[in-house]
Amino acid sequence: MEYWKWLKMVVVALIMLGEGWRNEGRLEEERLALFQLKPFFPSIDSRSIDGPWYDPIIEQKETSSDCCEWENIECSSITGRVTHLFLNLTYTPPTSYDLVYSYYRRTGNNEYWYLNTSLFLPFEELQSLFLSGNSIVGFVDNQGFEKQSSKLNKLEILDLSYNYFNDSILTSLSKLSSLKSLNLAGNNFIGSNPIDGLKRLSKLKNLEILDLSHNYIANISSQLNDFSSLKSLRLEDCGLVGSIDMLGMLFFSNFMLLVD
Repeated sequence: MEYWKWLKMVVVALIMLGEGWRNEGRLEEERLALFQLKPFFPSIDSRSIDGPWYDPIIEQKETSSDCCEWENIECSSITGRVTHLFLNLTYTPPTSYDLVYSYYRRTGNNEYWYLNTSLFLPFEELQSLFLSGNSIVGFVDNQGFEKQSSKLNKLEILDLSYNYFNDSILTSLSKLSSLKSLNLAGNNFIGSNPIDGLKRLSKLKNLEILDLSHNYIANISSQLNDFSSLKSLRLEDCGLVGSIDMLGMLFFSNFMLLVD
């Protein structure tokens, strides 16, 4: 009898040890992934102090070897794994107000670049991803968010505002079923009428906050009623043509609509 108790304790200890090794392996994988992000987001390991509105001042590089202590990274206190990535304005060190409103500063193709979303795959507990103002124009071929949706299944907040995306991004994002908040303000929806993209996006049943402001959208009123879970929709400065069916929108609980 004592032998079986001893054997059970050994088996449990080996399982726990194996889990510890696997967790350490995952943490190391995430740490290496953060360093792989640095060529694309050079300020990922920088600390900033508050400057003028939307113009943070880079103070200095982080010195800690523990990436979870970096200002732009937040990790779970329980698992130690990355849960939030604050990568706004980290592609180019901010020097002026125009850097935020990227559509004001198109001076050459060298300002545009394509994001490979597989860079975020190691962060399986990622809940928030902020990529505002990074001059991103699209995704590397076959490496959009639709390809990573099964791994990024805890992502709830995604901020892609003030980049160069056109409305084709809506199809890519429609696979991120866990999304609750999506910010696409200030992108390149110039004169678009993204009927198909919005129809796909409306399938996200957890989506509560959607920001499409500062995009020129011709007419989207017929698609808005499909977003049954929305509680907040921003459409300021969109140059909307046609009316919005407010009666239909009133059926949304606690709904807030902000237009021009």
